[in-house]
Amino acid sequence: MNIEDCTVIYRGLRDSGVLVAEDSERRNLYMDGDILQSCMLQGDPTGLYLDYSQAMMCALLFQPAPQKVLLVGLGGGSLVKFLLEFCPAARLDVAEINTEVVRVAREFFLLPEDERLRIINAPGEEVVAERLAADSRYDLILVDAFDNHGPARALLEEDFLLNCRALLANEGIFAMNLWNRPVDNFPAQFDRLATLFEQRISKLLLAGPNRNGIVFGFNEPMPVNGLMELKSASRELSKRTGINFMRWLREIHWQNLGRGLG
Repeated sequence: MNIEDCTVIYRGLRDSGVLVAEDSERRNLYMDGDILQSCMLQGDPTGLYLDYSQAMMCALLFQPAPQKVLLVGLGGGSLVKFLLEFCPAARLDVAEINTEVVRVAREFFLLPEDERLRIINAPGEEVVAERLAADSRYDLILVDAFDNHGPARALLEEDFLLNCRALLANEGIFAMNLWNRPVDNFPAQFDRLATLFEQRISKLLLAGPNRNGIVFGFNEPMPVNGLMELKSASRELSKRTGINFMRWLREIHWQNLGRGLG
């Protein structure tokens, strides 16, 4: 959905780059003018419409019942609303540096007030360091914080990534949304993450104009001999959520052959 085909219902203050536009079916959050960050279906506010958000939630194939979740980056709150709906036992901490984004998510994207949800208005790297100092551990850590150049630079630093790994519970899963455009050198970023996670890592590359690349990191070796052993889990997750996780599992399987995950 192009901005030109929509009605703009919110334009950010002081050239913040935050913009909300909608048509009869969808409401979108754009950052920095034209970068589509979140999409909410008007008739299904907790569903996941964008492929990249569905791909991020493939983390639930590996950790289907998270108790504690940390998200770095809120956006329109799509991932948060999905987790609140389909992981009722989970408690969520969300690091979001931009207070305007939090307000927009509440006002335009139906982000609920929920006792299971805590939003921390601070940079992601500071929140991760503080949580680590407090000896917290998380079953899922999801990193999805972008500016107009790609993932926020501080979130690509080695200290931040190592702190994320240290925050994972024993069977915890880390998932990070990156870009896979020619200028982004995704292979180098993937190799770097593989080193930091001691090769306990997999990828899910998406097609499309922004060409997202999701990287999953595991604190321990995967508890299965091959990804296709997760077919039963993917069927169950598909049934509960209405998302075709079998499709995504097949993609992960074929894209990671030769890494001991196929």
